[in-house]
Amino acid sequence: MKKKATEVRIKILFIGENPDLPLLSALQHVGYEAVVCESPQKARVVVSAFRPHLVIVHLRRPADVATLQECHLLADGIPIVVATSVPGYETVMRALEEGATSFLFLPLEAAKIKKVVDDLLASQA
Repeated sequence: MKKKATEVRIKILFIGENPDLPLLSALQHVGYEAVVCESPQKARVVVSAFRPHLVIVHLRRPADVATLQECHLLADGIPIVVATSVPGYETVMRALEEGATSFLFLPLEAAKIKKVVDDLLASQA
């Protein structure tokens, strides 16, 4: 009797006030399991039980980059992706300096999100 291979579902912790619903919908549509927390403080409770493969931090304004320091400590080696619709690269550069692994400019198609996440996780393996 052959055993079926168990497929591991990628878990993503999404941190941000008023989460971007199209982004969350896209993540779930391509098969990721996503949990939302409004802040890094609330995410602390979730991280140990949920054990995400990736953290996405939604930055709505340039000042939100400051939350990345907390997210970086919280993630403890888990890749952090910044998702933003803030125009220009200054916010992205600051986010990368604060420990972000990668970034996504919103809005974005589900297929593009999947490619970025899959490539990032493959490079971490």
